[in-house]
Amino acid sequence: MESIALTKRYYSISEVAQMFDMNISKLRFWEEQFPTLEPKRDRSGDRKYTQEDIKHLEEIVDLVENQGYTIEGAKRALEHQKRKKQENQAIIDKLTEIKKFMKSLREAMDEPNEESEKLADS
Repeated sequence: MESIALTKRYYSISEVAQMFDMNISKLRFWEEQFPTLEPKRDRSGDRKYTQEDIKHLEEIVDLVENQGYTIEGAKRALEHQKRKKQENQAIIDKLTEIKKFMKSLREAMDEPNEESEKLADS
């Protein structure tokens, strides 16, 4: 599926429905079925979709309409993707921590200490 070019900060439900060539009632139904699809609402209660909401909707549309997943299957697939991203982020965080430690260790080794200065003076 080709990604939709997004230029605005918020989109109305009718704009989003038009982007995906679906009716508004289907979009509302998918909001009920996929709790992770939760657009913000303005003061009058109208839905305002962010670019992130639309990208998430693209994932849902791809799974259900293009790849043939059932709604339950798509929910499981999205949950699996979410867990995988969290696992990957935990690994990245740990590696970043190790890199920071190694960098501080290298800097400490590069700094002259009193012992080595005494030996050099002798």
